[in-house]
Amino acid sequence: MEAHEKKAKAIVALLSDLFEISAVYRQGKELVFSLGFRFARTRSLAIIEDRLHTAGYDFRLKEESEGLLLNIDPSRRVKIPVINIVLFLATLFTVYFVPVFLRYLGTEPSLAGDLQRTLGALAAGEGLVFTVALMSILFVHEMGHYIASRRRNIVTSWPYFIPAPNIIGTFGAVIKSKSPFWNRRDLIEVGAAGPIAGWMVAILWLWFGLSQSVVLPAGGFGPGDMVFSMDGESLLMRVSTWLLVGSAPEGFLFRLSEAAFAGWVGLLVTAINLLPVGQLDGGHIVYGLARRRQHLLGKLATAGLLMLGFQSPMWWFFAAFGLFFGMSHPPTLNDQRPPSRTAMWMGWIALGILLLSFTPAPFR
Repeated sequence: MEAHEKKAKAIVALLSDLFEISAVYRQGKELVFSLGFRFARTRSLAIIEDRLHTAGYDFRLKEESEGLLLNIDPSRRVKIPVINIVLFLATLFTVYFVPVFLRYLGTEPSLAGDLQRTLGALAAGEGLVFTVALMSILFVHEMGHYIASRRRNIVTSWPYFIPAPNIIGTFGAVIKSKSPFWNRRDLIEVGAAGPIAGWMVAILWLWFGLSQSVVLPAGGFGPGDMVFSMDGESLLMRVSTWLLVGSAPEGFLFRLSEAAFAGWVGLLVTAINLLPVGQLDGGHIVYGLARRRQHLLGKLATAGLLMLGFQSPMWWFFAAFGLFFGMSHPPTLNDQRPPSRTAMWMGWIALGILLLSFTPAPFR
């Protein structure tokens, strides 16, 4: 009975922002809700159908003259949409193939020669460790959001992985929220869970990869090598490289292994997500911690990105993201409820990760 009531409470949370609930009763294994519309009928129906499908419920809706009758099985089922699976597999391929292809592009007289050399490198195992490492970082990051959302009865989609023809083969992944955040505690927990989880995996790959990285003279690198100096790097990257690889004398650079490069990408992506701008994870966290001050911090962060763009133009893209989609975060349904101690700790830990991992000039 207690488990059944808990399931019913979770369903009520998904309905209450859209409908007046006038009655709830059991009908066999199902729960039946008698609902009255709070807002526009057509829009409310579209939202609740999408929300309940995404949450994994089997249900039936019957429109009545004065409201809506919802019959629902309170047990949720795991249903991963085909589009999410297809995008994951496509991203798996692009992360494996595209970075290696781009590293060898132009090294042969023809494109066919570049492709043949790429296939030979892939057959020799190149790209495999990077793919496993980067996909594990992205997957754990997104599942951190997903699991925290499920814990707080917030409906989110499965992760949408985004393939891309760039040097890492992806634009990352996103999760779409299908229900509002109930309070600032939930906002912080969901916003921070992904970056913290993904960052921990990134650190493990980085440290493992740095143990296999070396320092070489500037002229001693091959076309497939990942060459780094520590100029413009994050505090964490500088310290980790110094401890595990050593310093680079004048005229020497670091050759990172695939695992180390994936860990470096993980730190960069985590720091970008933690910027206190709008709908980024950092925007969620800072709004949960500081409410209206998030707007000011979002403006300052965007201005800082515009300035850093002169060192690394990629920051102009993220500044434009903040300017286009908004630097402010919308309120939750109950901003007056203070965050829990656990949420506060998660928020401050996430901001600490931002300070340690932010890379001022990642690509010059």
